[in-house]
Amino acid sequence: MASASGVQMSGKKELDILRKILNEQSNPEELDKAAEVLKIWSKLNGVTTDKKEGSFPKKWLCKYLQEIDQFVENHFPMLPGSQSEKLQDFLKNTQSKICYEVLRLTPVLEDAGLLVHLTDSFSRHLFTKLDPLLNRDLSAKEMFCLIMWGKYVFFSSKLTVYDPLRLTGWFEKAKQKLLKQLQNDISRTLENILHYDEQHGHNEDSMDEETFIRVHMDVIQSLNHAILDAEKFGLTLMHAVQILCSEELRRFAQKYVDTENKRLKKLKFTEKNSVYLFRIINTCMQLRCCATQISPDKNKSDDVKSTISMLQKLEDNALSIVQKIMKSLAQDNLGSYFKKKKVDIDILMEAIHEHCLSLPETALEIKMIIVKIAYDCVSKVYLECLLKTKFRKLEKLWENAEEKINEDVQRFQKTFSKLNGSVAQQNQLLQRMSEVLLHSDVEALKITCGVLFRDFPNESEQYVPGLLRWKGVLSERQVKDVLDVTWDLYPNHRPVTCSFGFSSFSG
Repeated sequence: MASASGVQMSGKKELDILRKILNEQSNPEELDKAAEVLKIWSKLNGVTTDKKEGSFPKKWLCKYLQEIDQFVENHFPMLPGSQSEKLQDFLKNTQSKICYEVLRLTPVLEDAGLLVHLTDSFSRHLFTKLDPLLNRDLSAKEMFCLIMWGKYVFFSSKLTVYDPLRLTGWFEKAKQKLLKQLQNDISRTLENILHYDEQHGHNEDSMDEETFIRVHMDVIQSLNHAILDAEKFGLTLMHAVQILCSEELRRFAQKYVDTENKRLKKLKFTEKNSVYLFRIINTCMQLRCCATQISPDKNKSDDVKSTISMLQKLEDNALSIVQKIMKSLAQDNLGSYFKKKKVDIDILMEAIHEHCLSLPETALEIKMIIVKIAYDCVSKVYLECLLKTKFRKLEKLWENAEEKINEDVQRFQKTFSKLNGSVAQQNQLLQRMSEVLLHSDVEALKITCGVLFRDFPNESEQYVPGLLRWKGVLSERQVKDVLDVTWDLYPNHRPVTCSFGFSSFSG
């Protein structure tokens, strides 16, 4: 062991060496020699930094530690002085400085038992910078950057954490501030989307594709952007942001629904401004889908359920108006068609085609819905007009009513197939109902009507009894036989009374 005076002399010598090393005043050869000297010195004096009894840091060790602390303080990057200065520059410089110094000094300080204190000192001093940063008015982007940086520095580098609880507390504080800032940003963004749409998004006569999809696209992009940013920090933060986004989407949906409902009450809709209705339907569909996708809860939270419910009601309201428009179109044209000669039924189809042309080319899903509504309305109005007009009257007007009906059915099928093939293939209502008029044989009608009640239960209950009586070739007894067999198979559709007279369907 070295003598006391030797220790002091050696301690002073090594303190000078340490200062040179810390301040990069030694060449590589001197560093190697210094590392060996410090190693020997630490062994001679039993130097440790674990504060166990009997090995508490001695005089020179305390000086060494103070020297390291002073070095860290003197060489730590300064906080940016104003908000205009970039936070990323400070974080990048700090990270580079810490990594560089720890890497440079590890060969010299590790064996001497001083490396842990160096990294601890960097860690402690780092918090003197990070805590004030959190008190600044940072944007969500800057907060994301700060948290990502802290995650890398503390968990992916060699920097030790002298106080894990303080680190956990800092990350939690940063997370809460980020969530608050994100909430403000998202709320403001969604509010701006609504405001802009109120100013520029309600041209009922025409609408380009950008305007048609803008509301739901802007909303979805802003929410997804926040969630994707949060995903980089792990599931915990991502789930918190998803919950936040669900809450903000619910607030947006409430304002959007209230605004559109007020407009729907004021506006008088015709075939000329239906594109505005199509846009509401499309927006509600897309936002309902978004509400489900962004939620971290597979069972759907109350916020998600509330959002979907509000949007569904507005969507149903708009759909009902579209249905009324299509029904009115069909009634105006088909009403004349069943009463007058030379009424062109293609005028109706052209009007429906114009509705579809008002949609953007990419709006395939909403177009399918509109075509489906139109075909359903045309089919039902055609059947209603048919049942309100006596068979003899149509024979006189059309010469061969059955052949004319069959031609109309095929024309509708062909025209709607051009608009949307899958919808036309699914909607067989008019074509199938017209099959009742082709048969006069009771047994054949029992089979036909049985299949109709199976495939179209509600519509069959509404139209089949009238269609059986329409031509007047079946007796009331025969009609009853057909219906009794059908209702035996499908008792849920048996009416309370079975009195169907011709008067209800004559015109």
